[in-house]
Amino acid sequence: MTFLFTNQVPSYLNATDNYPYELGMKFRSANAGQINAIRFWKATSETGTHIGRIWSATGTLLASVTFTNETASGWQQQALSTPLNIQANTTYVVSVNINTYYVGTYDQLATSITNGNLSSVADGNNGLYNRTPGAFPTNSYRNSNYYRDIDFVVVAVPTIAKVSGDNQTSLPGSTLANPLVVQVKDIAGNPQSGVTVNFTVTSGGGSVSPNSAVTDSNGLASTSFTLGSVVGATNPVTNIVSCTASGIGSVTFTATANPSGNTQTVFTTQVPSSQNITDGASYEGGMKFRSAKAGQINAIRFWKAASETGTHIGKIWSATGTLLASVTFTNETASGWQQQALSTPLSIQANTTYVVSVNVNTYFVLTYDELSSSIVNGDLSSVADGNNGVYSLSPHSFPSSSSRNSNYYRDVVYAVGSTLVKVSGDNQSGTTGTQLPNSLVVKVVNAQNNPQSGVTVNFSVTSGGGSVSPATVVTDASGQASTVVTLGTAPSAPGGLVVTATANGIGSVTFLASVTPANPNAIYLENQNSGTTNWKLVNRGNGEIAGYASATSVNKGGTLDIKVSLAQAGQFTIDVYRLGYYGGKGGRLIFSSGLLNGITQPACTKDTTTNLVECNWTTSYVLQVGSNWTSGIYIAKLTDQRTSKEAHVWFVVRDDGSTADILFQSAVSTVLAYSPTGGSSLYPFNSVNGQRALKVSFDRPYWQSYSQSSQEFDTPLRVEYNMVRWLESQAYNVTYVTNIDTHTNQQLLLNHKVFLSVGHDEYWSPQMRDRVETARNAGVNLAFFSANTCYWRVRFESSTLAAGQISPNRIMACYKGDWSLDPVVQQQGSSAATNKYRSVQNNRPENSLLGVMYIGYTTSGYISDGAGNYSNYGGFNFVVGSNSSDSYYAYTNVQPGDSLPLLVGSEWDAVINNGSTPPGLVVLSQSPVTTDGLPNEFEPPGEPGLPANTNYNFANAVRYTASSGAKVFATGSIQWVWGLDSDGVNPAREDRRARQIAVNVLADMGARPQAPKADITVP
Repeated sequence: MTFLFTNQVPSYLNATDNYPYELGMKFRSANAGQINAIRFWKATSETGTHIGRIWSATGTLLASVTFTNETASGWQQQALSTPLNIQANTTYVVSVNINTYYVGTYDQLATSITNGNLSSVADGNNGLYNRTPGAFPTNSYRNSNYYRDIDFVVVAVPTIAKVSGDNQTSLPGSTLANPLVVQVKDIAGNPQSGVTVNFTVTSGGGSVSPNSAVTDSNGLASTSFTLGSVVGATNPVTNIVSCTASGIGSVTFTATANPSGNTQTVFTTQVPSSQNITDGASYEGGMKFRSAKAGQINAIRFWKAASETGTHIGKIWSATGTLLASVTFTNETASGWQQQALSTPLSIQANTTYVVSVNVNTYFVLTYDELSSSIVNGDLSSVADGNNGVYSLSPHSFPSSSSRNSNYYRDVVYAVGSTLVKVSGDNQSGTTGTQLPNSLVVKVVNAQNNPQSGVTVNFSVTSGGGSVSPATVVTDASGQASTVVTLGTAPSAPGGLVVTATANGIGSVTFLASVTPANPNAIYLENQNSGTTNWKLVNRGNGEIAGYASATSVNKGGTLDIKVSLAQAGQFTIDVYRLGYYGGKGGRLIFSSGLLNGITQPACTKDTTTNLVECNWTTSYVLQVGSNWTSGIYIAKLTDQRTSKEAHVWFVVRDDGSTADILFQSAVSTVLAYSPTGGSSLYPFNSVNGQRALKVSFDRPYWQSYSQSSQEFDTPLRVEYNMVRWLESQAYNVTYVTNIDTHTNQQLLLNHKVFLSVGHDEYWSPQMRDRVETARNAGVNLAFFSANTCYWRVRFESSTLAAGQISPNRIMACYKGDWSLDPVVQQQGSSAATNKYRSVQNNRPENSLLGVMYIGYTTSGYISDGAGNYSNYGGFNFVVGSNSSDSYYAYTNVQPGDSLPLLVGSEWDAVINNGSTPPGLVVLSQSPVTTDGLPNEFEPPGEPGLPANTNYNFANAVRYTASSGAKVFATGSIQWVWGLDSDGVNPAREDRRARQIAVNVLADMGARPQAPKADITVP
């Protein structure tokens, strides 16, 4: 007697979705034998009748039994009336229905559990369920173990085995060359005659003849198999035949029908004129192409230069840069044409432009001007638009530049055929147990783009929880097939439920859906609203319009003065947007002012001693913030009606009564520090004549919000925006403030589980530092998805009359290397110095708080168009350290040395041996970097700087636990967040592993997403 489960215990013992299910598990035995009983773990509150079932792998019911004399909970076992014989190394399914309550453990069946001869199947799709009790369970959610089991014993049983005919290949509609032959043996292992074997086609179409046969004196039975045929197929179709001997068992044969259609490539006899070129750089090289007919791309090709080495990844893009498919080349030859098949062929439409590309590491081939005219082969052709032969300076990013229409010899392998396309029903949502309001509809069209009837389409739930009905549909006269989805337990994020529609030999498409949470938080509800990209600043000018607000944040229900100046008096508009996810749009229109009359405001005043610039502008509009506005980062977009030039006013809407899990701090002080409006910032590089300011004011527009030549990096629209998008796409319970609020409100952080610093958070007042350290010491968790954090000490002062009125915290003083000139220092002493926290005067190195501190930066790879927009972002790889088994790496499968591309930059931190490292620090990454300069800017003579043994060649991410129990985490990189969301970032670098790390970090701190993506595990 053997059970599969021995000491395993469910992690949840009384779960319910308030719906009945059939729950099961796939299993196998290494030896033949008999199942004597079925077992299941009963939840505490579960009642009603339970029926256990054993199924074949394809859904044939082999045995069933009704449970009697159940206990209140725990393991239940019921003997079969007749033991069931099972074959060795054959997959079966055991299942038992539930009426309301069940037990389970997430992910437990992701790896095989073995006890003696028995083992669970680890195919990534175990832990099965069906929304219809008594029906064969095929859906899976996170390989959950629902604790269904058997009582098994190894005994001699009759067997059925394949002899010959498996895994043949031929043309569709043809009869296989060899028959399918099976042999039946008795319990002694001797051939058994007189046994009826039934042959049934279960997949791919086709037919067998005969349908049944009786074993001969050698125990043999056979049939001939004619493969199915799918009109318009361009891909191989798998055909399956099941062979069953009643009371003994079954086996399956597999055969492949390969379409006879010819494949095409753009290039045939063309040869590169230059076959081994290098300029020492890496590129993405590509070609625009199109097809006169619809069909499928089966493979990507490229001509390899003689000296080229390293990994190559082929990609297919839409004309606008959406990545449609990719594949890594393997088994390359030294040079010449290389070809790699796509794992799933890509359907393309007729007369539509696509781009094929492959990266170059050092060497490449080309022929100048060869793509200036179209190259045509059959239905395929290169595009002759005067801008073909495309490349990107950043490997693996969309290539859009062109030089002399050069042919870099990137190509596709294409087959004409039918295609399967989505018609409607994508991206719906609903509650568990309900049907989606709209059917999922697909359409099959032939190569001439005409509807194709009579094609079988199979619908299945491939991720998340739910069911489809019907599961198999034949396309009608319009070429359409549809199904209805009933939602089960699934993640609430977009794509939490995935339904795949497949037409064998033609292709597949996926539909996404999500489940509404039972008690949705404000962020989830907010992001159900329609979004827009109109918030983006796409037409900055040179002072045609600019503005600023009377405060950096406002509580919901309050008012905010917006002050606007036009270069020429006229009309303008204000449109207020909230940043979020909003289905990927990134923002939502909240309010529009209509046409307003604008004036040219008076020139701002500059103090020549400190270069402080303050503006005394009249209020152009009083914004009434609604009491129902959701806390967040907001944009007031200003548009000059005369020139159509645009500007932004950034502010945060607070919810002072919030106790949300996460407190997101927007680093407005860093935005202010880099803004030279009026002539000076805190830096020489963008100040007039290099004369930096010692004080800067919020009473002036941010330069970055209106000027073409501004620094995009130092705004909330780069890294903070991407973090906002990701947090809200997952429906984290988050509320927003600025660091001015952290400075002024000593109780603020104590109302939340997690304090979040994101991106570039460089300028901190002592009050900010004190508040954060006090919160940590009180048990509030700190998450620094940032770098160069808490670097400069600043002092906030009231505005002067030059701003029209005296208001608190409108001026930020930071004397840096000139700290001794500060009148406050001269009055209070050097301990008041507004210079680096690591300085002798302050002696509060930032690593005593974060665990790391700023050591380097790079500008390499960051390419701006000179109009405030970056066309490319560089960076270094985030490299996993020796602690790859740390809990923050759970569910990522990373190993020491694994890389997450381009997540370190443009500034980074590292562990420094200065005696201030928090005890118990865990180093999570060791990322090689090359710095453009050391962190010694504005240091007066005699400042000791970093220890002499500092290694500037690595950046580190770290974590530690404070004595209060608070968790502290730091990425050690400004742009690490781009691994979570890369909207607007080229090349994109979103990485499931980064998202999983962030979920692990925040879950450890007590914050969990209400709508996690389906590929994420929430600890």
